[in-house]
Amino acid sequence: MNITLAKIFMCNFERNLLDKCPAAFMPLYYRRYVDDIFVLFSSSDHVEKFKEYFSSKHRNINFSYEKENENNMSFLDILISRENEKFVTNVYRKPTFSGVYTNFESFIPQTYKIGLVFSLLHRIFHLSSDFKKFHHEVNNLKNILYKNSYPVSFVDDCIKKFLNKIFAPKKIVFTVPKKEIMIVLPYLGKISLNIRTKIIRMVRSRIPYCNVRFVYQSKCKLSNLFTFKDRIPKFLRSGIVYKFQCGGCNATYYGKTQRHFKVRIGEHLGVSPLTGKKVKGVLESSIKDHLLFCKFNPNFEDFSIIANNDNNFKITLMESLLISRDHPTLNKNIKSMPLELFNN
Repeated sequence: MNITLAKIFMCNFERNLLDKCPAAFMPLYYRRYVDDIFVLFSSSDHVEKFKEYFSSKHRNINFSYEKENENNMSFLDILISRENEKFVTNVYRKPTFSGVYTNFESFIPQTYKIGLVFSLLHRIFHLSSDFKKFHHEVNNLKNILYKNSYPVSFVDDCIKKFLNKIFAPKKIVFTVPKKEIMIVLPYLGKISLNIRTKIIRMVRSRIPYCNVRFVYQSKCKLSNLFTFKDRIPKFLRSGIVYKFQCGGCNATYYGKTQRHFKVRIGEHLGVSPLTGKKVKGVLESSIKDHLLFCKFNPNFEDFSIIANNDNNFKITLMESLLISRDHPTLNKNIKSMPLELFNN
């Protein structure tokens, strides 16, 4: 917790000071890690001025500094050097470095010894700015490990595995089932097979976690020549909007029903839909009332189907729209559904 508070304090402290730092000794580059700061100046004279500026801003903080020596400077465990007008980095070891690591003859699991070599190689690889310095540091490491009783073959094997892990092409191993993609193509003979091959190659290179399956279909089908189901006879259809037109006076009527068409016609005419004979106790109907005065002898053919839909709301709406548009005399402008038109 104390370290976290110290970091928060230093972030705010240095941000305010850098924003107000005089341009005469403003650093060109400023980076801090915990309590170590790496700074670049355009002149060595600016170092002391910048140090005094920072130290004077808080009574409990006093900064010290170290300049580069013969174009070299250490920062943490990195050795930074000037070479050919650019900075290069390498591994830094303190003068007190003893070169003592876990001895190979130590009574510990071998995985710990392998882990030690890999961690040291990882440090060298990431701190060396070029492969020449990496190679030089690897040779130094081999000598140090040899003094700790590590066999040369053991170290060489670790180096080989480490470099292969970094540079060798990695084969992606998927541990989850591949996603199935279904593609439907028209079958055109050899052309379709060539297209399938190209798509499979593209998918394997771009999205290898998918598995493509192909289904071929032909335009020439029996279904295009014949219907699989027989058409429902007109008088057995349901869910319809229908129209009646009187043959004597051309009076019209729109209706809708969810029952068989012939059953509904029988109710209008007062006859049995099976025998066509008159029946008693039939429902009231505008068509039946009209025929009493018109003296016209209607039949089932005077009724026609306007539309067909399984949705009762849709056929009710369609019936109401037809009544509003045509004003059929036998409906008396009565709609199954009230219609309102809004205009903003």
